Amino acid sequence: MLEAIRQLVNTYYIHPITHDAGYNPVNTLTWALLLVLCLFLTLKLLKKLDVEINKPFIAAVSPYIFVGASLRVMEDVELFSPPLSYLLITPLIYFLLFFCCTAILTISVKLSRSNGIGVRFQVSGLRCLAPFALIGTIGFFVNLTILLKVEEIVLPWVLFAVIGISGIILLVIYTIGVKLGIAFLTEKLNIAVLAAHLLDASSSYIGIDKLGYSGKHVIEGIIVKYAGSAAGMFPLKLVILIPMLYLLETQFDEKDRELKNLVLLALLVIGLAPAVRNTLRMVLGV
Repeated sequence: MLEAIRQLVNTYYIHPITHDAGYNPVNTLTWALLLVLCLFLTLKLLKKLDVEINKPFIAAVSPYIFVGASLRVMEDVELFSPPLSYLLITPLIYFLLFFCCTAILTISVKLSRSNGIGVRFQVSGLRCLAPFALIGTIGFFVNLTILLKVEEIVLPWVLFAVIGISGIILLVIYTIGVKLGIAFLTEKLNIAVLAAHLLDASSSYIGIDKLGYSGKHVIEGIIVKYAGSAAGMFPLKLVILIPMLYLLETQFDEKDRELKNLVLLALLVIGLAPAVRNTLRMVLGV
C-alpha cells in the first residue's frame, strides 16, 4: 500500500514538478482545491489585518503577478538549480508568491500602525498600500533587468501581437457591453479579468500555432488535439469566464463584495501570470 501511494505521489505530483512536465487531471484538481483553501485563508487573514479587498488592494497586488511570471522565466533560462528551481515551477511558484505576499503585506500593515499612521486601510486605500506595491514593482524590474542581461530580445513583435489580438477582442466585448447596456461587461475588474485571460489565450495561440511551443495544461492540450489549433482557447475562455463574471455580478450582494473581489483577484492571477510568462519567454526566444 505504501509503495502504491509513493508511486502515485511521484507520478502525479513530484515528477510533473521535477521534470517540469506540466499538469495532469489528478494534480490539476488537487491544485484547484488548494487554491480554494488559500482563498479562504487569505480572506481570514485580510479581515484580521483589517485590509479591505477592493480595487486599490488588487492594484497593489498586481505587481507580484509580474514578479512570479518573471521568476518563472528565470527558471526557464536555468538561472536557478535544483532544488531551488523546483519552487519556481508551476504551481509551487503560486504558493511561494502567496506566502511572500502575505508576509510582506502583514509586515507593511504592522509597521504602518507601529509608526502611528493609524488610518484604516479600507479608508486610505492605495496610499497605505503603496509601500507594498512598490516592493513588488521593484522586484519585477530587478528580475527583468537580470533577464535582459543574460538573454537578448529575439522576437519583439510577439509582445505587440499578444497585446493587439487580445486588445481587439476585448474592445469588441466592451463595445457590445456598452451598446447593449450589459453592465458587467464594462465593469473595470471584470474587464481586467477578461483582458488577463485573453492575453493568456493570445500568448498560447502565438506560441503553439506560430512558434512551435507546446502547452502544459490539460484543457489546453485537449483543445489543441481536437481543434487542431490553440485558437480554440479564445472561445473556451469566453464561454467559461463570461457566465462566471455574470454570476459573480448577480449572485453576490454587498456583504459578499470582498469575497467576490478575492475571486476576481484569483481569476486575474490565473490568467495574467501565464500570459506574462509565455510572452516574456517568446520575446526572449527561450
